[in-house]
Amino acid sequence: MTRADHPAFRPLALARVTLPHRIVRAATYDNLATPDGRPTADQGDLFARLAAGGAGTIITGFAYVSRQGRAMQAGQAGIDADDKIEPWRRVLEPVRRADPGAKVFLQIAHTGRQTISRATGRPVVGAGPVRCTYFLSPVRTLTEAEVRAKVEEFVRAAERAQRAGFDGVQVHAAHGYLVHQFLSPHTNRRHDAYGADPLRFLREIVAGIRERTSLAVLLKLSGAEDQPRGLTIDRVVGYARAIDGWGVDALEISYGTMEIPFNIIRGGHPVDVALRHNFLFTRFGAPFIRFFRQFVYPWYKRRFIAYADLYNLGNARRIKQAVRTPVLVTGGVRSGDQIRRVLEEDGLDGVTLCRPFIREPDLVRRLQDDPRWRSSCVSCNLCTVLCDSPHPLRCWLGDPAAAGGGGDRPHASRAAVAEPGEPPANRGDALTHPPAASDDDPGHSGEHHGPSDRKADGARGGPATCSS
Repeated sequence: MTRADHPAFRPLALARVTLPHRIVRAATYDNLATPDGRPTADQGDLFARLAAGGAGTIITGFAYVSRQGRAMQAGQAGIDADDKIEPWRRVLEPVRRADPGAKVFLQIAHTGRQTISRATGRPVVGAGPVRCTYFLSPVRTLTEAEVRAKVEEFVRAAERAQRAGFDGVQVHAAHGYLVHQFLSPHTNRRHDAYGADPLRFLREIVAGIRERTSLAVLLKLSGAEDQPRGLTIDRVVGYARAIDGWGVDALEISYGTMEIPFNIIRGGHPVDVALRHNFLFTRFGAPFIRFFRQFVYPWYKRRFIAYADLYNLGNARRIKQAVRTPVLVTGGVRSGDQIRRVLEEDGLDGVTLCRPFIREPDLVRRLQDDPRWRSSCVSCNLCTVLCDSPHPLRCWLGDPAAAGGGGDRPHASRAAVAEPGEPPANRGDALTHPPAASDDDPGHSGEHHGPSDRKADGARGGPATCSS
């Protein structure tokens, strides 16, 4: 198959914008903002490298809509105040120079219960009082008036994004963040209008953005989650049918919450690296970490879902069958053959990728040269867990040209994956690797119904990285 024949390189016409092709760089935390959430020139350089490498559509990492809704990572950017408009405008300038046709979306979000007061300087709030077992923060339930104020925060964030020059916004309604908390019966136990209608919060956000901006609006949704009382694919299909009438430009389908982050971004489990860097563990000291590693982790990892290529495809396909809105899938997309299958055989409208773009910023150019190219990313998840370190986003497996690609999946040896500042032989983490697999293995449908220096390297963050 030639580039001209590959469906990935056909433009995707959305309601308010046309994407140059159907391979989208998914939202990815980069750890490059200032401590007060201002984006930096390093982020502009990162996005420009992606654009120069052919990534025709780029979704930024999660930008918080208010200080109370920021994540715990110090390098996260915000869009919570007007003084961030000009820095974001400067971020976009090198992207436009690298590829004037590239489209850039700002992902906007509020963490809700999935943060800590030490990071926000404010009480942790949510749709309901249920604590997240990952963050353990006490949660105060938002009042109706506060919920309406949160809607306004999202809409004002979108207005700022338009003034900065973005082509659109992506409302983060997945991964257990605040919007997701209203959608899930596990966290939404309200007895008011926002409990009677779990979609109301999201609907008011989308309506406000559409009324007050001309931006394209994407939504990111989890197709299911890991809680018995949480989101199921049947419930999400019902939500998608309702959303179909809102005029949203596209849906991106992911999975899960931060209760079990490795089920969002599946692959390796470098737990010992995470335990050395993640404040949620290091704050309790070495005795707790040893206890967790020996006694809690063996139980916890039994809930992990094994990696499979295209691991969210089954859920995305069910949603696509129920709606007219364009649907994109994220999670385990690794080769040109897989992308062709998703578009031609499964009927989806596009794919989004994160970790392969960390590994190979020029991934799209490689696919244009060889439409059957397979990324050399092995989903080891070191980029994921090291987002909780001071290091900016990067791939920790070295030079992708040396690792190969475009064929068999390379398997990183333990010696090949060194933690920064540590000799490879002393890593001692619990890294596991997904097995090599055929692109057309039917067992890789990915359907799951729930519990039933500061500069980013060009090839170069828990699982705040993304979902793919």
